[in-house]
Amino acid sequence: MLRILALVLLLGGCAAPYDYAEDTDFSRFDTVALAPDMDTTSLDGARIADAARDLLPTRGLTLTEPKQASLWLNYRLDENVRLLTTMPSMFGRHGFWDEERVYGARRELHLVLWLEQPGSGRVLWQSRHPNAFPGDGVHGTARRDKISQQVAELLENYPPEQ
Repeated sequence: MLRILALVLLLGGCAAPYDYAEDTDFSRFDTVALAPDMDTTSLDGARIADAARDLLPTRGLTLTEPKQASLWLNYRLDENVRLLTTMPSMFGRHGFWDEERVYGARRELHLVLWLEQPGSGRVLWQSRHPNAFPGDGVHGTARRDKISQQVAELLENYPPEQ
């Protein structure tokens, strides 16, 4: 817990992009639970859930059971393809201005967290991390720490500034 709290303090200005339902009064929400259908059994799902459980109380939300919660937290991993390109050059070998060229592509996953109204499934707040989710080369404690860092950066945006 202390390690995650220190991480949150260190990352104070690293908030990720977010969106929210502008017709929502977030001050009326005080309880949260992990969504009943949230994957918490996989290694990464358990890491995301553990980080969220540690951090949600720092965002003004009390953890409770899904039936008593005013919000449910869920996550997904969005797949993106990032194009690898060369930098444009002013004095290239093909003339005065060489254009940017694509030389490859990389598949990346990005962590998305969202808060929804129980029962209705209406999404009230969501945030998508701009950096790639830890890849296959990151394991164990290092992977847990990177996932905790991303969850902390996403939750920095809750409650949203209205």
